[in-house]
Amino acid sequence: MANVASKIDVKSLLAAHAEKTNAFMNALIPSKEPLEVYGVIKDFLSRGGKRFRPALCMLAASAVGGKESEVMPAAASIELFHSFTLLHDDIMDNSKLRRGLPCVHIIEGIPIAINAGDGMFMMVWASLFRLKPDRGIILKAQEMLLSKFTKVLEGQAVELSWIRGGSWDISESDYFEMACGKTAALIAAACEVGAFLAGGSKSEVAALSEYGRLAGIGFQIRDDILNLVGEEDKYKKEIGGDITEGKRTLMTIHSMAHCSPSQKQRLIYLLSSNTMKPLEIKEAIAIMKSTGSIAYADKIALTFIENAKRQLKKLKPTSSRQALEAISDFLAKRDR
Repeated sequence: MANVASKIDVKSLLAAHAEKTNAFMNALIPSKEPLEVYGVIKDFLSRGGKRFRPALCMLAASAVGGKESEVMPAAASIELFHSFTLLHDDIMDNSKLRRGLPCVHIIEGIPIAINAGDGMFMMVWASLFRLKPDRGIILKAQEMLLSKFTKVLEGQAVELSWIRGGSWDISESDYFEMACGKTAALIAAACEVGAFLAGGSKSEVAALSEYGRLAGIGFQIRDDILNLVGEEDKYKKEIGGDITEGKRTLMTIHSMAHCSPSQKQRLIYLLSSNTMKPLEIKEAIAIMKSTGSIAYADKIALTFIENAKRQLKKLKPTSSRQALEAISDFLAKRDR
């Protein structure tokens, strides 16, 4: 299975699913005034993105014997929710770049960016109304999504509370729990809802949900790594932004546990100062490299991805299962 999965062109696979998802989402955007909301939404969605969450939703449906087209409304709703959180997250994090362009709040201002995010959240539910199964199944799917959306909200709140409270006594398990909500919950939702709407068994739905959760944590760790050592033209976000924002990542937690007292004091200072000075950002990254924390985080990310792939062995061997495995490998090794 692994050899077959390794031969799959993941970028082409994701591009094909992205094309379908984009067409569906664009059809949901009202073609009317005010452009300050609908125009901003359209422009933001046109920036693209990996769109791997809706792809996972559709592939999960196919992996349990369903039709990808029948879960498209749920797949699109998940991508719209993700996009909504990006607009608001960029404001909370005071980010500068998103998908290679200045963030919406920088171009349009904070009030319009918030309103456009709210508009995309409304489109989440407009998309779900397009589902065709009976009312009971739709309500259950909405319940699943609400549960996962809530975990995203709570995970973000935990991370914000660490920064607001100046907390540095954070364990690796604390970080994993936060990432499980902030990032992994939505990826798990994509797999779980796709399988559920396609009529998957309880064991299949559970396996795919756990696959998404584990892959999601690995994805977040990899994202944290790229924020420090990625290439900006590929990553499409500012490198070192997590240092400026004072993010408590797996690398910072590991580094503080293994560096000298003076290095720890300096690292805390750099992460607490909201520095945007390139030399200070490089200094913080250098401390984490010196403790082997970036290499350590990469190893942990790969472990989560491998554990996610084990969940797929509970499914029947199909081309969709192979595609899910290939996407897992892609997420672990991506450079953007």
